[in-house]
Amino acid sequence: SAYTAARPEWMWWEEVRRRERGELRARRFEALARSRRAASLALSNRKEIATPHLGAVNSLQVDLTEGRYLLSGASDGSAAVFDLKDATEYEAGFIAKHRSILLVDRQHQHGHKFTVSKAIWYPVDTGLFVTASFDNYVKVWDTNSTQVVMDFKMPGKVYSAAMSPIATTHMLIATGSADVQVRLCDIASGAFTHTLSGHHDGIMSLEWSTSSEWILMSGGCDGAIRFWDIRRAGCFLILDQLRSQLGRRPPIIDSTTDNQHQKNLGRSSSSKSYSVQQRTGNHKKQSKGLRKSLTMVRGHTQQKVHPGMSSSQNRKTAHYGAVTGLRTTTDGMHLLSSGSDSRLRLWDIDSGCNTLVNFEAMRLQTSKPLQLAVTDDPSLVFIPCMSSIKVCCCFSSFMSSFCILKFTSKYYNCL
Repeated sequence: SAYTAARPEWMWWEEVRRRERGELRARRFEALARSRRAASLALSNRKEIATPHLGAVNSLQVDLTEGRYLLSGASDGSAAVFDLKDATEYEAGFIAKHRSILLVDRQHQHGHKFTVSKAIWYPVDTGLFVTASFDNYVKVWDTNSTQVVMDFKMPGKVYSAAMSPIATTHMLIATGSADVQVRLCDIASGAFTHTLSGHHDGIMSLEWSTSSEWILMSGGCDGAIRFWDIRRAGCFLILDQLRSQLGRRPPIIDSTTDNQHQKNLGRSSSSKSYSVQQRTGNHKKQSKGLRKSLTMVRGHTQQKVHPGMSSSQNRKTAHYGAVTGLRTTTDGMHLLSSGSDSRLRLWDIDSGCNTLVNFEAMRLQTSKPLQLAVTDDPSLVFIPCMSSIKVCCCFSSFMSSFCILKFTSKYYNCL
């Protein structure tokens, strides 16, 4: 039941009249309307989903093509599909009841034996869906025949699986398990393509970029969030909670002028040294011993290091504890992360900085991956907090959060 009171109706009509008179700006009016709708959210009394799961629901996703079919995965090892458009039956004449139109549980010949940690749709077709489980398997299912098309055996229990929603040149499933490596599974070939090494503990959360099909983000139990370009070796960015920026991003022109200034400084210094050599006549080639001495820095020889090895030696952390959830905004500019330290952080993807948004302290599930949800604006983020769901306004001129739904008998892991 909802317990956050909505705005009084007369206040809302007053805001509408102010907008008609031009006293209220369009963006401000939009923000007020959005906050009013979010504050008035409540359980629907006309639609009910009859779940067949006997355990906690760990994963939820509505298909990206039609927005009609809901896929769920639960801790009892089952996965189910619901039709959100056509109700199975009506109760008391007006309550639409939606029962599962497909169920895969432990009694199925190829069903999972342990918890289903993640269930995702194939991005461009509802004919396939993917499940990941603590039984060390990632399975690809045919929705029509309810049979396993292919499966991938992992070295440990699988915490997360993700597919790029914008990919056009690959069909890769990124998987994170208790092993320290991110593994990429190819549906087209039915084999592993390659692994991404760098984390020092298991990988609990994965998220593909919404602006590039080649960029993958991973959150590990070591507290690190790493950015990968799957076409290259090693990660190219590790988020550091101590590296922050306040307010807007620095303008691009500043960085270009700084680089140009450094180039000019380098050019002027090199021209000065050349002129000195011309005057002194010391423009002969350097000896081998001198070149060797220049490569020595404080008694250690500088050697080329493999990108994967250099990235694995970096110990920067984004959270004090495991990274339990990752979610990018639809515009690809920001990344939200949750951790077992019960912190929610907002990151600027372009600069890799912590934006220092002060979210309200909240109690988060620490032993399981969390599934965060963001509106398409993006302006609101929904966070499952044990027995409640919190909504945070994180892209407006002020930051606020409020709890909209609360139940005493259930724990929320996904949205």
